[in-house]
Amino acid sequence: MKNNIFCDKCGRILTIKENIGKCSCGFEKTFDEEIFSTEHIKQKPEKGKGAIKEQNILATFPHECIKCGHDKAQVIEMGVWYSDEAGVIRYRCGKCGFTEQDKGSNT
Repeated sequence: MKNNIFCDKCGRILTIKENIGKCSCGFEKTFDEEIFSTEHIKQKPEKGKGAIKEQNILATFPHECIKCGHDKAQVIEMGVWYSDEAGVIRYRCGKCGFTEQDKGSNT
């Protein structure tokens, strides 16, 4: 683009129609060549849509969700906070995302 599309008088952006730029201050400018491109940007295809059936791909542990009944869950180990306590284990459902804490024995 050799020519600028700003007004030479006031510096505002020109409104361009059919190679003639007009400004609100009354200034007009004629362009000799086409200043806009008609190139269209192609949209990228969506990749991986439909490849995963379940919402959580890390849900591989066999555990039944108490909310929806799904049989796979992700195991989240929270670790130990104090030395005399057992670690906390949580199960996140692979379908609905509901998280429940392990109610097992503390050994």
